[in-house]
Amino acid sequence: MHFIRLLLVLPLALLAAAAAAQDTRPIHVLVGFPPGGSTDIVARIFTDKLREQLGRAIIVENRPGNGGQVAAIQLKNAAPDGTTVMLTIDHTHVTIPLTFKEPGYDPLKDFTPIVGVAQYYNAMAASAKTDIKSLKDIAVWMKANPSQHNFGIPAAGSIPQFAGLIVGKALGVDMLPIPYKGGAPLVQDLIGGQVPIGFGSLTELIEHHRAGRLRVLAVSGTQRARSAPEIPTFQELGLKGIDKNPWLAFFGPAGMQPAFVNSFNAAVRAAMDAPEAKERFATMGIEAAPTTPAELRQWVQDALAHWGPVIRDSGYVLQ
Repeated sequence: MHFIRLLLVLPLALLAAAAAAQDTRPIHVLVGFPPGGSTDIVARIFTDKLREQLGRAIIVENRPGNGGQVAAIQLKNAAPDGTTVMLTIDHTHVTIPLTFKEPGYDPLKDFTPIVGVAQYYNAMAASAKTDIKSLKDIAVWMKANPSQHNFGIPAAGSIPQFAGLIVGKALGVDMLPIPYKGGAPLVQDLIGGQVPIGFGSLTELIEHHRAGRLRVLAVSGTQRARSAPEIPTFQELGLKGIDKNPWLAFFGPAGMQPAFVNSFNAAVRAAMDAPEAKERFATMGIEAAPTTPAELRQWVQDALAHWGPVIRDSGYVLQ
């Protein structure tokens, strides 16, 4: 009986693989953020190489709105026919489902994990206009400046908000998150001294740190960033709960054919091996971390399990 079933299933699998190989329709890569941002830049790094690997046109479509929520809903409603995928950060699949009453999708049921691309780092930085040079200095400085207990974050309800609250609790100071509309305006105010502390992506902070316009005090993760080995991790400094790194990954709509998933996964891995991709990633402070589809699903599950209790314990009111 099992042999008969195998004979019935095998031709279908071969047909699916052949169809994937012969498909010449363009692949639309949804990016839920504006052009010029780090996710958009990474998507365009892949464009030429994916075109070469898959023999299909690759069209990057920016669909900004609500931290990737707009693009994620569009992906959920797309046909699982191998013409639409999304490159996104963990905010879309982790933070939004944990901070919205009705996010519009289920991160585990409504999407097909294709391939994890990279991990990057969240980081806490101080304005160079302050004398804060370490995490311990934050408590001293804020006690001396009681009207400036605020810290900037790229968006309300983002992981930097909850990570910053963990830091404040560990230091024994009440820190007030100030949300910005993205990392760029946060960094500019941090450089200008309008906000003393900022919590965001190392990718957006690293060049200003190197130029002395701000000071990155610590990064997330269990190991130091290769692009900034002089900066300690929060874990090294004795702070627990900020060891999970954010990530970038490709997803498709639920129900995609395994043949397409496997071919796209292989194409992304090949693109990541290109010297120009490795060099660009290193410059941006991003660590290449290609995964299988199953490993990517585990990334999502692990992040939801880690940040869910943190967000609930913070008293955050769901949007």
